[in-house]
Amino acid sequence: MKKAQPRIRLCLEQLEDRVVPSSSPIDVSFATTTDARTVSVNYTINGNSLTGKNLSFDIYRSPLYNSLKGAQLIGTATIPGSDTKDLSAGNHTGVKLALTAPNGKPVTALTPNTALPFIVVVANDDGSSASFQTHVLGVIAHGMEPSLLLTGQTPAWELLMAADLQIFDGYEAVIPFNWVRLSVIPSPLAMKVASTLLYFQVVAEANLLAQQHPGDVVDINFIGDSRGTVVVSEVLQDLVGTTDPALQGGYMQMTLLDPHPANLSTPFSAVLSLPQASELAAWGMLFEFLTQDPPVIVPPNVDQVQDFDEQTPAGQLGFLKGALDNLSALQLLEFEFSLGGIPAASIPDYSSCPIEQMNLTDVFASNLGLIGHAEVPLWYLMNVVLANQTFNYFA
Repeated sequence: MKKAQPRIRLCLEQLEDRVVPSSSPIDVSFATTTDARTVSVNYTINGNSLTGKNLSFDIYRSPLYNSLKGAQLIGTATIPGSDTKDLSAGNHTGVKLALTAPNGKPVTALTPNTALPFIVVVANDDGSSASFQTHVLGVIAHGMEPSLLLTGQTPAWELLMAADLQIFDGYEAVIPFNWVRLSVIPSPLAMKVASTLLYFQVVAEANLLAQQHPGDVVDINFIGDSRGTVVVSEVLQDLVGTTDPALQGGYMQMTLLDPHPANLSTPFSAVLSLPQASELAAWGMLFEFLTQDPPVIVPPNVDQVQDFDEQTPAGQLGFLKGALDNLSALQLLEFEFSLGGIPAASIPDYSSCPIEQMNLTDVFASNLGLIGHAEVPLWYLMNVVLANQTFNYFA
């Protein structure tokens, strides 16, 4: 009689959770910036404390996420061995690294670089790394546009500039803000409504861009023309103290194209012997008296300011030549009545950066004619945007 063999029943037994020990002394898990100057990192020190030993990091700008292929070293940072808090064993969150550039000087700003949009942080002890992206957003705000009141269309130059910022300068997105119909309302409320609308557009677009990788931030170039400089100034003031991570760590630039608030404080010139010019001057002063725009100021959250201004007086034959060369009705009008922009010395600056200025008074450009108020954004488009120099024109 054959003896029956006992059945073997296979089953899975759940084991208690186990952590696989790491062979690396440090694991970098996250990186970002909260001020567009320093880099903040999260890391874990495995095993024993590293107290007594300097912990160094290399920080790169790269064309690829968490990769050093084609990367450029922008700075190094060291946590000294005496820092017992940041070198103790365990998890560390939000440790700020102040960078020293390869030339030995402190890195004072993480200036946007659309060709190398990723920042990679590498711990030198074992090569552990983390990465994040600095997205670049453009914001353009035109000035008063009475000629477009009926159609409500965005000015053609603004749409062209928005496209060229993406094509030639590598901006990831651009907001060509349209406040045409608000811009002709002679009331302080119009400016408040316009800046509030733009504020919400900026926040929404920035948060959309920053969703791509953990730690991403959004650098913004706020480009304002004429009264549009007031709009961007108001939005930047509203962003002071923001806790939105996408914007808190973003590099903020103000680009002022012939800033001219409507508040009787900004100069204009007119050939008063011409009846039409006298009427334009009277109408302009009445509009500014009723509108009372707030001043253009540079708030403390701004990292770079560029002012392209002019005070070219009316009555010059150069305006007539420009009108003939370009068939420009605006330059014909500027021969009679010309608005001026605010120079850098007259703009209150509460930031830590000086205002960089290009004065275009009496400049004659072969492709534009004599530079007046209407030609400044076109000059900027041709000489700065198309040259991919929006962040480093004055470098």
